[in-house]
Amino acid sequence: MPTPVRSHIVPIERLNTEWITLGRSPSAVRALERLAEADETIRRLVDGDHRTGIPPRPTPQDVIEHMRQASGRQRREEAAALIRIMLRHAAVDPLISRFVLQAMLPGMVTVGAKLQWGRGGDWDDANEFFGELLSTAWEVVTDWSGQDRPYAVLDLLSAIRCRMRRQLLRAKNLRQQHDRLTPEVMAHKTAPSESDLELLARTFIELRLDGMRQDEVGVLYAQHVLGYSISELAVVTGRDRRALYARRDRGQRRLCA
Repeated sequence: MPTPVRSHIVPIERLNTEWITLGRSPSAVRALERLAEADETIRRLVDGDHRTGIPPRPTPQDVIEHMRQASGRQRREEAAALIRIMLRHAAVDPLISRFVLQAMLPGMVTVGAKLQWGRGGDWDDANEFFGELLSTAWEVVTDWSGQDRPYAVLDLLSAIRCRMRRQLLRAKNLRQQHDRLTPEVMAHKTAPSESDLELLARTFIELRLDGMRQDEVGVLYAQHVLGYSISELAVVTGRDRRALYARRDRGQRRLCA
């Protein structure tokens, strides 16, 4: 899969197109006003502090554009501080998490490039890869909503990159294992004993009785007992692979808790 040009990534184009309207919408302006009520730094932006270079009564689109144009160490630190504030007060309005996602987009493009746009992973193309990267970013932002992180930008991008990299490495490892399974190897390969499978199946049943969600147990059972891959499950069930990955990861976190 060739490395794509940024402008050719459909999820990025859609996100930016949506932001043109959303970033100036009345609901987004109200969300910014609520954020200003919660934080003095944002209030100065909204009130038109001459030191910021932002006009009075800015829209979220104006604020994000101001952050994008930050140059020099001080300006970049100020832009990063705004993301920290937005993350800390994301619970004030649901749209604030969307502000964070838009502000982080250049960084996420960098993450995509470092991961070679999913090359070698379980994605059909760069568009599908970046779509999942955006979904992962949204999960991280919503999970961390309300947290005060001094290095919020670096922490967010690091978490997004690590989650996507784990998926990429798992796919590569599975592919390598599959490539090594020649007929000669398969002829001498010992299959798992039935008792092991029964024990694993019983463990999943017990987890279901203990309160683990049925959809999470179902994905874990299908993958680890029945031997389905996530791609195969998507075909069999008709469900989106991202949703299946999310169920599997939630189940594994509960399993390891």
